[in-house]
Amino acid sequence: MPGENNDGTERDAPIRQLPQTTRLSTVGVLRTVLRRIRRDPVLAVPFLAVGGLIALVDWLRTHDPIPATASEALSQSVSLQYSVLPHGVARTARHVDALIDLKTPYFLWAVGLELVVPLAVGTAGWLTIAWALEIQPRLRALGRYLIVLISIISIPRVLGVSSINLDSFLLGLALLAVLLFVFVRLFLFPAFLVSGCGFMPALRQSRRRSRGDGMTIGGLIFVLGLAYWGLATVPIVGAFLSTALVAPVHAVALGVLTSTETGAVGANPSE
Repeated sequence: MPGENNDGTERDAPIRQLPQTTRLSTVGVLRTVLRRIRRDPVLAVPFLAVGGLIALVDWLRTHDPIPATASEALSQSVSLQYSVLPHGVARTARHVDALIDLKTPYFLWAVGLELVVPLAVGTAGWLTIAWALEIQPRLRALGRYLIVLISIISIPRVLGVSSINLDSFLLGLALLAVLLFVFVRLFLFPAFLVSGCGFMPALRQSRRRSRGDGMTIGGLIFVLGLAYWGLATVPIVGAFLSTALVAPVHAVALGVLTSTETGAVGANPSE
């Protein structure tokens, strides 16, 4: 667990570095994650519960009088629904302008409904990653984790930007390359937050620890992003499947790649 420097600031979490000679593979990491979940099914429980909650919220949005729309992600032919933090993809969405001029009871109901999902998703991610790291979950880490999650969710909604669509193929490839580079460097950020790092130390650790494994992490991002989207497109139960099946894999992968147990994960025995 992290300690404190002489000036009272937290030190980086003491998660030991992976052996530098180890070569990881996307398939190897995913196999290790699935073995971990089979060996310890409790790792899947938090997001299993949250998947049911998101499905319920989808149903409530479609049946209450406050306007809601189908998620834009599901209207696209193919979409990578990857986020830095493990999550689920809801089949409905409610935009900020739907809350304007509502009477107080309806406003409180709508805001409460929109807040309960990120709080539940954040708590599930915090717990699952901590269990995967085999460390004691800490409330301070939960607070930081929720701040990041709510920022990721709320900023695009406030700006009215939920997805990026480009008509130019070359421009799209260039943007994809930039985003993939950024996401690879941020991939381990949630695990270091959960381990007790502050925001900036977690960013530095994630950037440092992702070096040399960019192809593996990039592969995980593509697999997870497509799986989030693909399962979410299933009628009626898509939100549940996306959350209950993919989010635990995402969370445990963070723990596997960050923990000291990953020295041989996906290693190529021929090297």
